[in-house]
Amino acid sequence: MRKKSLLIYCTVLIGIGFLTILNSCKSEVKEIERPNVLFVAFDDLNDWEGCLFGHPQTITPNINRLAEKGVLFTNAHCAGTMCCPSRASMITGLRPTTTGVYKNTDTPNSLYKEKQTLNKHFKENGYFVAGAGKILHGFHYEENDWHEFQAKPKGKNIVGNRSNPNMENATIVSGNIMWGSFSSPDSLTFDGSNADWVSERLNRDHDKPFFLACGIFRPHIPWFNPEKYFDRFPLEEIELPIVNEDDLDDVPLSGKNIAYSITNFTMDDDLNNYEENEEHEMMKRDSLWEYAVRAYLASVSYADAQFGKLLDALENSKYADNTIIVLWSDHGWHLGEKEHWRKATLWEEVTRVPLIIYAPDKATNRRSSQPASLIDIYPTLIELCGLPIIDELEGESLVPQLIDPDTKRIIPAISSLTPEFHSVRNEQFRYISYGNGQEELYDHSLDPREWANIADNPDYSEVKEKLKGFVPQEAKEHTKGKNNKKNEKL
Repeated sequence: MRKKSLLIYCTVLIGIGFLTILNSCKSEVKEIERPNVLFVAFDDLNDWEGCLFGHPQTITPNINRLAEKGVLFTNAHCAGTMCCPSRASMITGLRPTTTGVYKNTDTPNSLYKEKQTLNKHFKENGYFVAGAGKILHGFHYEENDWHEFQAKPKGKNIVGNRSNPNMENATIVSGNIMWGSFSSPDSLTFDGSNADWVSERLNRDHDKPFFLACGIFRPHIPWFNPEKYFDRFPLEEIELPIVNEDDLDDVPLSGKNIAYSITNFTMDDDLNNYEENEEHEMMKRDSLWEYAVRAYLASVSYADAQFGKLLDALENSKYADNTIIVLWSDHGWHLGEKEHWRKATLWEEVTRVPLIIYAPDKATNRRSSQPASLIDIYPTLIELCGLPIIDELEGESLVPQLIDPDTKRIIPAISSLTPEFHSVRNEQFRYISYGNGQEELYDHSLDPREWANIADNPDYSEVKEKLKGFVPQEAKEHTKGKNNKKNEKL
């Protein structure tokens, strides 16, 4: 009897040991099989991509290639309308009204230390996390939150960020709005070098899943690019954006002041009634508009080519079938629409951004017109990669739309310029509130260029009141720090 009991006991122990080993093996397999992430950010890229039809002459074969591979969100919008607030919101999953970051002069360094940023969350949950280029404003990064990070390429021969070896032939309009070509190869340019850095890591052997980020700086000003990209767009064939000369007639004073600002909108700008936008008048007076549009198109084409390096590297690697790809831009850019140049407005040209997500086993070559926000990226990746949920995130997962792009979303996309100035965009309408009784409303089914402000039309009073209900009622004031002035133009 004692021998029989001992035999049973030993059998049980062996069984437990076998199950432990089996579960351990399963855990290791599961760890290896967790999806990788290729995370690509563009800077100041509006909807001038072939897949978004923003400009008929744009050349973006690689962005188009990803759109055919994944889901293109045609109604995606930034949470903040400048580089710093948009990127701070994306990386934390929190709105500007929560972060207090509305401008490039707001310094969120302490925010990145206090919050569980997207890259930090991946690193703490078993991923190899590396990146290059501009992911956060000012090329800032927290060293402990990445295994590797190259903010700026190393090497004295790297050109094209803010340097141009052919500077004597550059055109300078005002501030950092300037453009010009040079003869350096892509591999010796700022974005080209960073793309090569990330591509090399895509081809490494990894023993854990990876999160690789690449921040492509173009088409951010100055528009310095290799000459071959300018050559793609003969000047005499350039088509200007379609504009309405009376576009600002029905825009309230606060909106006009934003349009006329040439400083990416400082808090003093809404106290002045400018009569015109100096940059826009200069573009028209000096016949520079076509040159500027050409330079922006060249910058977009150059940026697309660097993204193509990343796509090629991934597709030629052993990780192609198990890697999520996320492509996004921090905000758009005006090129004369509403008499404005630069970013920092609440209209479609700035808030609308390219957002494409490819996820294995999800929808391919589909478009979703549902409102989406860049703060939705964080919870989407959490769900796709099986990471722990973070309750304070203010975005919503886009996985339902990755499964069925027609799945309806109730929450509109909210974009903020100041604690008082906000835009609410749903599938059909855009509502803008300036917090002082001045407002705008546009019906995109009839007016996709936002030329007719119908905020005072009684036929739309119910729609306006519904959208007004999404305007943030509480907003954190500006976050200030020692690097405010330094960061303004980055």
